[in-house]
Amino acid sequence: MAEQIPKVQHIWCSTAITKKMEDVLVGFICSQAQSSVGISEYIVYLSTLGGSPFSAVNLYNFIKAIPQKTTVYNMGNVYSAGVPFFLGFQNRIGVPDCSFMIHQTTLPRTALPEQFNLFDLDTQKATLLSADDTTQKIIQKETARKGTKSLTLSAIKKAFQNTTTYLAVEAQKYGFIDKIELPKLPEAGVMYLTDQHLATLPG
Repeated sequence: MAEQIPKVQHIWCSTAITKKMEDVLVGFICSQAQSSVGISEYIVYLSTLGGSPFSAVNLYNFIKAIPQKTTVYNMGNVYSAGVPFFLGFQNRIGVPDCSFMIHQTTLPRTALPEQFNLFDLDTQKATLLSADDTTQKIIQKETARKGTKSLTLSAIKKAFQNTTTYLAVEAQKYGFIDKIELPKLPEAGVMYLTDQHLATLPG
């Protein structure tokens, strides 16, 4: 019986972090696990302006839980909800001139009903504070393991309040990325997860 050759799955991801994006990515990886493809590593090329903080935390935990080796590239901009998703990967790389941006959690106006009361406001306030707290703790934990200069939780909270952007060299110093380099995409076998692709899918 021939020995199975380990396969690397490349994923280009340039879309907002949404529930639909989460479902498609998780479904794709889980379907491969149930087949005989034999994936040994997932390499994701990520560029996103953010999105749902709740899907971002789900994706962070999912990427941390899968048994395969995981690598991610910041291909230019990883902002807002994209940051905790990015930090879930084992190997984290940024292209030259890439950036990360963090800020306080926001919710759409539709999160509140047309007519609302103090209870509704308090509920949404608690949701925002909880999302901020979860994301800040992920950033503190994951950057502390890799950076040459640690970000304290209080520094991260202040960065959230001020809406802070970290460029490549600073991002490496603080542990968002391990190194700065351009990737070399394969000629074939890339799964493309884009806004255009998601728009063709139901849901």
